[in-house]
Amino acid sequence: MEPLTVTALASVLIFKALEKSGEKLGEAAADQISKLINIIRSKFKEKGVEGVLAQLQENPSENNKSMFQMMLEMQTSQDETFAKNLNEVVNELKSNQQVSQTFLKGIDVVGSAEIGDVEQTATSGGSVKQEAATDMKIGGDLKIGNLKQQQG
Repeated sequence: MEPLTVTALASVLIFKALEKSGEKLGEAAADQISKLINIIRSKFKEKGVEGVLAQLQENPSENNKSMFQMMLEMQTSQDETFAKNLNEVVNELKSNQQVSQTFLKGIDVVGSAEIGDVEQTATSGGSVKQEAATDMKIGGDLKIGNLKQQQG
């Protein structure tokens, strides 16, 4: 993968992780994001620009994102080993994506309800979590057609 592509993907992954800092990331994804950040932190520290990453983590503003991405592009274009290490972690993250699909959750039936057939198919190389008919309160009649979940 070209250094600019690796930089772009690494940046997007870190930006998304910072946006979701209050939400729960999958354990594998969180570990890989930490590994990615540590690789970048080490390289930035070596070059005396670790403050750029710290600013981004404290305040992921557009200016701080731009500065971070520019610094990351510079480092990947100048250091093939660094770019290769980033590429490996980014590829691990891409292959370990977790898909979460939920349907028929939190339904509260007081009278009667009818739901037809529902099919859920996940197409992913990573892990898949599928749920159906969870957290339901049934105070009447509920008719559900065929439920089918599969990983394609």
